[in-house]
Amino acid sequence: MRYRHSKRVVIGWLAFLALAIALFFIIFIGRQRGAVKPQAGFGCEIIKKFSFSDSASLKEWEEKVFKNKVAYRIEKDGELSYVRAVSENAASALYYRKNIDAKNRRPVIFWKWRVEKFPVKSAPESLETEKVDDFAARIYVIFPALFITNSKVLEYVWSESLPVGTTGTSPYSGNIKLIVLQQGLDKDKKWFSEERDIYSDYVKLFGRPPEYNVGAIAFMTNTEHTGSTADAMYDDVGIGYLAATETKGGGKREN
Repeated sequence: MRYRHSKRVVIGWLAFLALAIALFFIIFIGRQRGAVKPQAGFGCEIIKKFSFSDSASLKEWEEKVFKNKVAYRIEKDGELSYVRAVSENAASALYYRKNIDAKNRRPVIFWKWRVEKFPVKSAPESLETEKVDDFAARIYVIFPALFITNSKVLEYVWSESLPVGTTGTSPYSGNIKLIVLQQGLDKDKKWFSEERDIYSDYVKLFGRPPEYNVGAIAFMTNTEHTGSTADAMYDDVGIGYLAATETKGGGKREN
């Protein structure tokens, strides 16, 4: 009986120790490395999510061609499937139309992305110079207005050299605001997840709440200004609503 009692005590302490170690890594290490940030779409009301499992996944997306067509195709890597975008002196975006309440709710956009190759630029990188307005990966949130000149756009970019958090105004319009979410190549070629509070980002970049609802989201890899080549991947693109008290933003590395 004593042996059984002692054995239960030992097992109990081992279980407690394992739990304590797990909590330590989750709370302490996780906070430092961003490992416990919720996955994209976690804790929100998901309206639409695209996992790009097959070619049919792109049927709901339309293409807007600015100069030549970017090669958007579904690829698979083990259990992972995604859209690969290869741009060779081209600029065309894939966009998905959806009316999302941005005046009364807290819309969120989430996705995963990875960059393989950046455009080659002959001048220092900038968010506000047309000559170097090529980026390996961009995500758009579009707020269409009755008069197109009143429409607004949030644009999230992956830059080769600009620091994360850099913001700017598009050289094409004062109604297009950009923010850098990732910088440079990841030597381990890992994916990064993003989840953005659209309302908060809009207020930060435009200085006021949205006047219009979200009408579409889009992504693009472009190289028409530099005449070079860029290569990027997109996955798990989706939109939803956050709780009114929640604010989210920033990316995390996927294991």
